[in-house]
Amino acid sequence: MDKPRNFNQGIVLLSAFKYALSTLEFIHPYFAMRLAAFFFTKPLSYQLLEREIFVDSNAQKSSVYIKGLKKSVYTYHWTGKGSKIMLMHGWSGRATNFFKIIEKLMDLDYDIYAFDAPAHGKSRGVTTNLPEFILTLEFLLNKWGPFEAILGHSGGAFSSAYVCARHPEIKKLILISSFDKSMDLFEKYFDLIGLGTKAQKLMGDYFFLKTNKKITEFSTAVSANSIQAKTLVIHDENDREVELFNAINIDKNLKKGRLIITKRLGHRRILRDDGVIDETLAFLKSN
Repeated sequence: MDKPRNFNQGIVLLSAFKYALSTLEFIHPYFAMRLAAFFFTKPLSYQLLEREIFVDSNAQKSSVYIKGLKKSVYTYHWTGKGSKIMLMHGWSGRATNFFKIIEKLMDLDYDIYAFDAPAHGKSRGVTTNLPEFILTLEFLLNKWGPFEAILGHSGGAFSSAYVCARHPEIKKLILISSFDKSMDLFEKYFDLIGLGTKAQKLMGDYFFLKTNKKITEFSTAVSANSIQAKTLVIHDENDREVELFNAINIDKNLKKGRLIITKRLGHRRILRDDGVIDETLAFLKSN
């Protein structure tokens, strides 16, 4: 049974953090920005769940050094004789979040690859960002490819779309609970923590120095214009973390896209839904 969450405690902690951040920002906006940036780039960590143990124990595992990042990531391979597919989890997730999808793909003898992004799952590190997701995914596609398909969830879907737009050899792309503009994530975070305008600008400049990318450059809908792959977009109308309009914007710009809207599955349970998995498998098997 899942433990009940203490939402009041979360509110108290957020209030205390906002007060400390506001005080620090008044004294020194740059230091306030660095504190905000640290928590923005630090994913939450969760223990492996019992339901994930089967796929975890049946994977071939290794550590791969990503040259462009000077970091290593933990990788998984479920060997099959069928089409090769890459799975890309979301922020604060891990490869085995796809356990139910992986089990079905194993039954169909797909050749399945996945990895824990930097600072996620069993990969080492404390902080990371979406450009690191993208660079890692592209590195592993080049190392293990060519791939027939990519399936991504949330931030992993965002990264998958960005990479797929630059890899026309990918034939099929599945985007589950993807967001559109990275700027929206920053603005939500700024609103949540009450970060002031000056510190917000400093944070944008800081991320440009770290990643050589402007926050405004990243948009899944923009990437969609260049995607050649057949694309399935799946999103829940009750997703509170990434609103439905993101999926609608993405689907509008796809050349060969299809949008499926689910109900009452939210942002994460959607990965375990039998209907969603059936649609995913039917899409992968289609011509």
